[in-house]
Amino acid sequence: MTREVVWDHGVSLPEHSLWLDPLVVRAFAFISHAHTDHARRHKEALLTPQTLALIPEARRPRGWRLLGYDEPMRRGPAMVTLHSAGHMLGSAQLRFEHDGTSLLYTGDIKLRQPGGRVTRVPRSHVLVMESTYGRPHFRFGDPDSTVESIARWCRLALDSRVTPVLLCHALGKTEEVMLALAPYGFEFALESRCVPCARSYESAGSPLPDWIELNGETPPGRVVIAPPAGKDEVRRLGRYRTALVSGWAKDAEFARLFGADATFDLSDHCDFDELMEVVELSGADQVYTVHGYTEDFARHLRKRGVRASALEATEQLALAL
Repeated sequence: MTREVVWDHGVSLPEHSLWLDPLVVRAFAFISHAHTDHARRHKEALLTPQTLALIPEARRPRGWRLLGYDEPMRRGPAMVTLHSAGHMLGSAQLRFEHDGTSLLYTGDIKLRQPGGRVTRVPRSHVLVMESTYGRPHFRFGDPDSTVESIARWCRLALDSRVTPVLLCHALGKTEEVMLALAPYGFEFALESRCVPCARSYESAGSPLPDWIELNGETPPGRVVIAPPAGKDEVRRLGRYRTALVSGWAKDAEFARLFGADATFDLSDHCDFDELMEVVELSGADQVYTVHGYTEDFARHLRKRGVRASALEATEQLALAL
C-alpha cells in the first residue's frame, strides 16, 4: 500500500500522523536527539529517556512516549523501533515498518566513535538520512588517533604552563570529548554555558571526569572547554591556546572564523565516506537526503547508481510504505 511522505518544515508520514524532527511544533513527533535545532515543545513526542533528560525544561515536549533502543512499539498498523545513532547520549535512528516495507530515518548520525564503538545501521527499503558533511573534502581521521593528538596537544600546553582551551559545542560534544580524554588523566574547567549541559549528562546516567566551572580563580593544570562563541571568559585566562574540535576543521574558511591556534577534525557526524557507508549498510534502494549538503550528496549517490534526491527540494513524495 502506498503512503505519502511529505516535507513541510520536517519529514512527515501524514497517514500515520508522525513527524520526524520537525522544525515547528506538531501534535506528535519523533525527536532524534536533544540539540536545540531538533527539540520542540510538541504536544506529544517520541524519544529516548536520555534525550528527554537532556532537553532544557523550556524546550521539552508537553507530553512524551519514551522508548529505549531496540524496543519495538506499535503505532496503528505500523511498527516503530529506535536504534542508537552514535551522535550523542540518547540520539536515535527511527525504523518505521508497515505492510512489509520499511523506512529508516537516521537523524544526526555517527558510525565510529572513539574507543572503537560502531553504530549499527538497520536494513531498510527507504532511507532518509542527514547529510551535514556531504561533500568529499569532509574526510576525517581515525577518531582514536585524533583523540590522541588532542591529548598530546593539551599535555604540551600544560607542560609549557599554558592553558589549553578546546572549543566545543556545549551539549554533547563537550561531554563526549571529556569522556574520550578521560583515560589521559586530565581534569577540566568548563565555561559557564557548558555547566548545565554537563550536569544534565550526569543526571542522565553518564558520569564525567572531574570538572569545575571556569572562573577567575580556576587553578592551573586543567583543560578548559568552552563553546566556540564563549571566548570572552577565556580571554581572562592569561596565557592560553585554543583548538577548534569539529568536523568543520576540514573547511579552512570556517576554521579561520574562530581564529583558533589549532584544529582537530573530531566530529559527532559522519564524514563523506561514512555517509556512503550508511547507504550501503542500509541496503536501501531509495535515498532521500536532509540537512547540510543535501543536493551535493544526492548527486554523488546518483553517480554511483543509487536512486537519491534531496527531500527538501521536493514538496511531496509517494513512497511505498
